[in-house]
Amino acid sequence: MEKRHENSLKDLLEAVAFSGHASVAKWRLSRWYGQSNFTVAIRRDLRERWRILAEEELDWDKAPLLRMAEVMGDVVLINHSNFFPDKE
Repeated sequence: MEKRHENSLKDLLEAVAFSGHASVAKWRLSRWYGQSNFTVAIRRDLRERWRILAEEELDWDKAPLLRMAEVMGDVVLINHSNFFPDKE
């Protein structure tokens, strides 16, 4: 992955952390990873990068679940804890 793509990906994950959600075109995300499709390996890497951002860089106790959905050609990333709080 190119450095500029890593920076864009980190910006995307930070938007998820602070806004609760973010989206990116599926083709763009696949291209950042040098793939032709949005693969399971990409999903795994996104979850690992999310964990590192949350736990190591933002000092959260535990990384909330990162949910992903494909909507009309975009990949929507959702910070599970922001949308589905355990307590009301």
